[in-house]
Amino acid sequence: MTPDRTLEKLDRDGYVILEGVIPVDQVPHVRESVASCLTAHFRAAEEQADAVRAKGHRQGGAGIQALPGIINHTQAFVPYLTDSRLTYSVQSLFGDFHRISGTSAIANHPGNDRGYWHSDWPYNQTNAAHIPAPYADVCVKLSTLWVLTEFSPTTGGTLVIPGSHRDSTNPSGGDGFDREAPHPDEIQISAHEGSVILFDSRLWHCVATNHGDEPRYAMNFGYAPWWLNLQPQRVGSPDHTAMVVEPRGKPNETPLVPEAIFAKLPDDVKPLFRHWVNPHG
Repeated sequence: MTPDRTLEKLDRDGYVILEGVIPVDQVPHVRESVASCLTAHFRAAEEQADAVRAKGHRQGGAGIQALPGIINHTQAFVPYLTDSRLTYSVQSLFGDFHRISGTSAIANHPGNDRGYWHSDWPYNQTNAAHIPAPYADVCVKLSTLWVLTEFSPTTGGTLVIPGSHRDSTNPSGGDGFDREAPHPDEIQISAHEGSVILFDSRLWHCVATNHGDEPRYAMNFGYAPWWLNLQPQRVGSPDHTAMVVEPRGKPNETPLVPEAIFAKLPDDVKPLFRHWVNPHG
């Protein structure tokens, strides 16, 4: 698919699949590295999710595990962050000074709960800090799903509603939508290992059940323009305190990157993370 066709599909359907961003012979190394990190931090992730649920917030479902700040635990995927097709798409929408808003690792374990229809931050209305609906028809952030285990109906490929990114709201805010129910226009994404699913963060999507026998591993990275305020995701910032902590709202936090890790990143990757560097670590 040509770069222009990629942008056309992204604009029309709200998502596009970029094949082979991680070379097929490198996928096992990246997957095993990510899986090891998820296993090592399983208990901490569960405790964090339970703390969010204790405040009355929706936080995933049984069998779904997430680890924010995966770049702090493994850098196996770093060489592929500046894939030319991905960079072209992001630059075309956001210009040269785009940046990563967060990096998370995800495991959908066999038999996991189906999720709820939502759009990613800053459109997820369950997050304390979000853009209120109705939305202007403009893309202000891109999301990516990095496929480390094949996405299929068996493994629980993500469910999406093509074209829903052009809607002025999404089911996470209620507004008469049953965010838990199947949608007549939903489709399930199938994608090969090593692919990246690039989508407008407004796109309605939902976690699917993994009907297989092994975990389905993926990573979720966000790409934002320089002008999008990411401070509500930064623990300790005035915006995070005012918008998340004080109202006891649902957080969407991005761990800071230690200086030692940032210093080892390739020069062409550093601009994507320099705003997340921890000056004290």
